[in-house]
Amino acid sequence: MRAGVKGMLVIAMAAAAPASSHANPLKSQYTTIDLKACAKLKAHADGSAWRCRGLPGYPVYVAEGDLRTFVSVGANAEKRRAAEQTLGPFNTIFPAGSRRATLEWRFNRKGDALVPYAIILRYYTNGDTGRGEVLVVTKVSPGQTCQIAYIDALATPEPMVLAHRMADETARSFDCNNEPVTVGSRGNKPL
Repeated sequence: MRAGVKGMLVIAMAAAAPASSHANPLKSQYTTIDLKACAKLKAHADGSAWRCRGLPGYPVYVAEGDLRTFVSVGANAEKRRAAEQTLGPFNTIFPAGSRRATLEWRFNRKGDALVPYAIILRYYTNGDTGRGEVLVVTKVSPGQTCQIAYIDALATPEPMVLAHRMADETARSFDCNNEPVTVGSRGNKPL
């Protein structure tokens, strides 16, 4: 009797386990933006710029100026539209007291390579109505990198679920000639 139960347990565990990494493909990878570990590209009184490690073949460009942060990824990231896009209110990608941020990459697999189609990054805003948090979804492609969606992370229930949906369903077809859209609930905090 015990051997039968043990055998059924092994069969059930094997059936529940994925057959390969492609049977249950990973959709997200996380990298850290730590300015101390990044290469400084320029520094001046109004702001600075860095190149940081991202996924292989997709460096991360971070710039600060006028109390706002700009982030782009990919080859020639500083020349892509995302490098010129930021939120209206004063903002940063770093939580209070930190110089490290987490960048989420949404991607497909091509063999063993990860081919990103979007990134999700939390921005911390500050304005007349207080402090806010905004998830910014950015399209990533060989030809275009641009912000596609803003989500008020404090007012929207399950903001990461909405950010994943925007990345997975909208990023690949988004035309970077268009302006980003605000989706989800809106609170009174700066967005």
